[in-house]
Amino acid sequence: MDASLYGFFIIILMGLIVYATRVAGSELMSLFDLTPRLEAILKAMASSVLVAIVVSECASGDLRVAAAVTVASITMLAFKNPLIAMSGGIVTAAAFSFMS
Repeated sequence: MDASLYGFFIIILMGLIVYATRVAGSELMSLFDLTPRLEAILKAMASSVLVAIVVSECASGDLRVAAAVTVASITMLAFKNPLIAMSGGIVTAAAFSFMS
């Protein structure tokens, strides 16, 4: 099988899996009452996954990642806006990649 066709099928399969989990998650959550405690858990879940990804990358000891996380952290403290903070981190990582 051609590599580009294989990649196309993988992307389609990943999209279908994501769609199925979103639909199944909505259906399962409709069976439960949304208590304040459960709502707090669900709101914190996305942040905890993001932190786990960032921390595991920082553990690699790469200077580019450390600089991007530092800029994103300082930007978040200054502006209190996650979009601006992520943009600062992305620009920093891109600049490090461009300069290397």
